[in-house]
Amino acid sequence: MLTRVSRCVLACLGLLLIATSNRAADSFSQLIFFGTWPHHVVVFDSAQEKIVDNIDLKTDVPRTLILSPDRKKIYASTLNDNAIVTIDVATRKVLSSFTLNQGNQNVRLVGLAPDPTGNYLYAIATIISKKMDHYDVDPAKFVVIDLAAKKITRTAAFPPDEGTFGFRTTIKLSPDGKVLYLFRENILAFDTSEFKLLKKIDLAKPQVPDMENLSVNLLDDPNELPGKITSVFNAADGIIHRRVFGIGTVDLSNLSFDFTPIAPAPGTMTPLFLTPDRKTGYTVSITGDPGNRRCEFWAFDIASRKLIRSREFDGRTRFSFGLSADGTKLLIYGAGYQITVYDATTFEQRNDVDVPGDMTTNFVVLPLTSSYASAPVGRNNSSSPVRR
Repeated sequence: MLTRVSRCVLACLGLLLIATSNRAADSFSQLIFFGTWPHHVVVFDSAQEKIVDNIDLKTDVPRTLILSPDRKKIYASTLNDNAIVTIDVATRKVLSSFTLNQGNQNVRLVGLAPDPTGNYLYAIATIISKKMDHYDVDPAKFVVIDLAAKKITRTAAFPPDEGTFGFRTTIKLSPDGKVLYLFRENILAFDTSEFKLLKKIDLAKPQVPDMENLSVNLLDDPNELPGKITSVFNAADGIIHRRVFGIGTVDLSNLSFDFTPIAPAPGTMTPLFLTPDRKTGYTVSITGDPGNRRCEFWAFDIASRKLIRSREFDGRTRFSFGLSADGTKLLIYGAGYQITVYDATTFEQRNDVDVPGDMTTNFVVLPLTSSYASAPVGRNNSSSPVRR
């Protein structure tokens, strides 16, 4: 017969084993945040390949998501009310929300980046004023959003001869927060104190003579080194305008650039994502018109910058590409209600994961080193249907 003390000891040991098991399961979670219609941010566990949470913004449809420098918060910009919503990664709760619109003025943001302190967001904005019988559209300007004051506290005119902006305009800040980089056909570097143009650099010219019109498509990569950007770049020669692509690494600390041209550029390439050891990079190549289109996964050896594997897959009409934090799964998402999961080694399809709403933003992938990469212990997570 067990004594009362023995039974208590056994019960405590059982509870300890359950708690340890829960923590171990959580440690293998790999969380990804993304926005969906009509006003939600969904949490996807790429390790378990299921939806584990759904955060209601209660205001408007999210348009862009970015991760704070300390990886503890996610900032969402919304489409109609042009609000900035702050989400706590650990609890998955909305911490604050405020609109940038004022009176008859509508503030449209293009590009969004946090400063290293996490106190400010930098963006390029177009202010649209509604009048009695027309709209006035102001020239684009730099804006600095104070997250504590919940408003725009600084603005500066953008050089008028640098053209207009698309939805995918990318801006980044240097590690010390003193320089803002705008990635377009070339790179523009601005001083963040007065927003004076410091440099306008065609990145291809130092390594490839007679090259111009460099373009870049960037998203945050959880496995990239701090202050570095490794991605695919397109360039065109200045004589016959033949487009080529290559892999380049930008050092935001000093704007040094290492570019290796590889081959004639396909029609479209998605951003490049690195594995945790940064030895392999993955992207998607899209060629042909919508009626006769070919989509391929490409895997590159980063050290030699050579294509090592490729495989065609059935691409959607419109989609985005992502990589799990551990580098083992390729993710096709966007413009729909499913995330399609592929094995990064074999390129075989693993799963279709149903999403509770049409996807409207980029993926924010939490790094493996993040203490918040696992689900909060004790939270009642729910999953969406999964088709295998």
